[in-house]
Amino acid sequence: MPSRSNQSPRPRKGRSEKTYNPALHILGIVGKVVGTFLLVMLITGIILVCFAMVYIKTVILPQAHLDANFDMNLTSTIYYMNQETGQYEEHLSLHGTENRKKVTYDQIPENLVNATIAIEDERFLTHDGVDWKRTLNGVLLMFTGKDIQGGSTITQQLIKNATQYDDVTVKRKILEIFTALDFDATYSKEQIMEWYLNLIYLGDNCYGVATAAENYFGKDVSELSLAECASLISITNNPTLYGPNSTVRITNEETGEVTTGRERNKQRQELVLWKMLDLGMITQAEYNEAVAEELVFTRSEDEKKPSTIYNWYDEQVITDVINDLMEEYGYSEQLAENMVYSGGLKIYACVDIRIQSIVESVYYDQNSLVLTSSKGQDIQSSIVIIDPEGNVVGLAGALGEKPANRVLNMASGTVRQPGSSIKPLSVYAPAIELGMITPASVYADEPVRVLNGKNWPLNNPQTYRGNITVNTAVEVSSNPVAVRILEEMGAETSFDFVEQNFHIDLEESYLSNGEVKNDYGSSQLALGGLTHGVSVMDMAAAYSVFPRDGVYIEPRTYTKVTQEVDGVEQTLLDNTNTEGEVILSTKTTYYMNQMLKNVVSNGTGTAARISGMTVAGKTGSTTANNDRWFVGYTPYYTAAVWVGYKTPERIYASNNPAAVLWQKVMSQVHEGLENKDFTQASGLTPVQICKDSGLWATEACLSDPRGDRVFQMYLFSDDVPVENCDQHTLVDVCTESPILGADGNPIEGLYHLAGEYCPRAADESLGITEGTVKSIGVLISDESGIEYTKEYLEAQGSCTVHTSAPQPPEPEEYDPSTFRLEDQSTWPTQEQWPGFDPTNPATYPTVPPEPTDSGGSGGETTEPSASPSQTPAPEPTPPEEPYVPAG
Repeated sequence: MPSRSNQSPRPRKGRSEKTYNPALHILGIVGKVVGTFLLVMLITGIILVCFAMVYIKTVILPQAHLDANFDMNLTSTIYYMNQETGQYEEHLSLHGTENRKKVTYDQIPENLVNATIAIEDERFLTHDGVDWKRTLNGVLLMFTGKDIQGGSTITQQLIKNATQYDDVTVKRKILEIFTALDFDATYSKEQIMEWYLNLIYLGDNCYGVATAAENYFGKDVSELSLAECASLISITNNPTLYGPNSTVRITNEETGEVTTGRERNKQRQELVLWKMLDLGMITQAEYNEAVAEELVFTRSEDEKKPSTIYNWYDEQVITDVINDLMEEYGYSEQLAENMVYSGGLKIYACVDIRIQSIVESVYYDQNSLVLTSSKGQDIQSSIVIIDPEGNVVGLAGALGEKPANRVLNMASGTVRQPGSSIKPLSVYAPAIELGMITPASVYADEPVRVLNGKNWPLNNPQTYRGNITVNTAVEVSSNPVAVRILEEMGAETSFDFVEQNFHIDLEESYLSNGEVKNDYGSSQLALGGLTHGVSVMDMAAAYSVFPRDGVYIEPRTYTKVTQEVDGVEQTLLDNTNTEGEVILSTKTTYYMNQMLKNVVSNGTGTAARISGMTVAGKTGSTTANNDRWFVGYTPYYTAAVWVGYKTPERIYASNNPAAVLWQKVMSQVHEGLENKDFTQASGLTPVQICKDSGLWATEACLSDPRGDRVFQMYLFSDDVPVENCDQHTLVDVCTESPILGADGNPIEGLYHLAGEYCPRAADESLGITEGTVKSIGVLISDESGIEYTKEYLEAQGSCTVHTSAPQPPEPEEYDPSTFRLEDQSTWPTQEQWPGFDPTNPATYPTVPPEPTDSGGSGGETTEPSASPSQTPAPEPTPPEEPYVPAG
């Protein structure tokens, strides 16, 4: 059989053969190519869509959900209590890199919301988070190589501001779109608008409409007018161009016109208003009125924004809160600082605005104290004022205008040697508390020992007073007495008392240039030469214990710090407890208050007196006179003042400049306050104390040649002395025979001992008399070195004036004619009329008869006849009392 492949094909029956057409053939080929291409495109598109869906599902959607836990970097606020109303008021806003205050939707004016919608996203209320019309326009811009950021809604802008996505990519845009869709479905339009207006940047370091309203218009955001709302929201498009305080000047290339930021802000404001009118948000009348309204800004156009320099008190509050956050929560310093400036904290400060303003009026004026060191330094000073509740109500860290923030605060940031101002804390209060001394105790104000060939310690001025009471030692700031008491008490006891009771840090061991130093010695604790020193804040806190009846309260600059968390205000730091710690007894504080009052009234602190106000306190100066102190208090406030040079140098001043500054501030602080005394204790007994023995005073103590050595003191019953003074003794001296000094002049109050012949009335007793004999109590030498001792007087011998018996004086001649028996004052003495006896008429004084001529002869004489004027003397009447003749 022949192969089929060799057979010719046969035409099919029933079909006509087609005519070949080349054009149709080409079209067919093209159609097949296009169809294939479309099919490939369709399949590719489907694949891409599938990939896109997978990508969106696996990559985009997991990232698209955003919880509205925005870190808005909120501004913190310090509040202070208005003393007149008792209510806290906003005092100061604190912010870091972002100055922001949060407001709720109901605090935002409707006009500001509408202005935002009109200029930023007019379909905000109707779209689902994405404006597809604007988005598609943005996609077309992408394909033309232009910016793809256009088309963002308010929701998308909020997400961008919250997430800080700055990369301009397709992925970012897609993620933003899906996040916006999810976010819009999760939260309401009101919530989204509230968050948006709290997050947007509006220039001048203002974030959010609340701080911007205050910055530009000086108003709360709720008080903004329609015109101000439109002006404010105009800034957000480009704060550099449209900020009212922008310093950018733009020149129009065609017209040459130069516009300022304020002018551009006005142009855009009118655009916003027109959009609001066009969208029916405002009426034509409202539009016209808003356009015509003059915008009044807080600063002039070219005025620079003042830099914020916190005053000394505000800066102390900031420092204290940062330190307490670190201690309470273990935060790093950076984290604690960020919280204070940007955590939206509410800090309730203890400042008294009136007192702080007084402090600043004195301390910001360098002329309040003008002293210059030998090296040209201006004098410096610091002050801290504390009230009875432990509140720091005022302070200054330096003298003169505060130049910047975070500069050296010499009230709390440095320590200086306290000098004698440490004595009440380290010597007298603990010694009284331990029952060692009372104000009446007597110690020797004399050198304690000789060091390097010199008497130690010295006094200022360099004199010694002999035995003096503790009361006097505090008043005159005796160094030897303080040392003697400290060494009797023990330096370790004093050290522990200061640290544990007054909460002042002392040095236990410090290596300096190969030498180990500490604060356990007499020079450190009794004289105030501490290894490092003490802060003004700590001194004020320690002294405030005395007027507070022995209670120590840690000084505080704020009462509490709160933070809003999930809409609930929570307390982060609580300083409201003011009960404190009882560290001194009623006895100790009473004695200390009385003695420290004497320092101001009669002692070293007289420069701190305030007219009509009870003041107590203590001065302090160091050996080199590099530091001067006055720490004083009233029943109302305690204040510590330090004066010195930033780099220590000797202070040359005629008085205590610290006391002078204290008085300048505190006299104003106490204006209008009624005077009152410190707490009066019960169980006190008035005692007449001898200043030289501390025992009951005697007559001899009153007759001391140096003056009255007796003073009245109130002591608790168990402190009343049971013995009389054993130091003074009475000796008789002749006031007509003074003892002469080396210069030949009489020594005041010193006389030779009375001798046998010194005149004295018979009815006079010992003591001070009207005659020349004077009984005086003689004890010791005084501060001039003159010896007021019995032994010294005995060594000088007796009176050098009355050395023999005096001759009796000639009696005065008696005139008998003055005699009247009934008037004893006319009777003669025996020296004048010997034998005179008022009971014997024969002895009465008579006038001798005048001689007469008889006229007779033969030498006869006749008896004289009685004178016509003479009458016989009557019979005398014996006196009722036995008569004692004069003489």
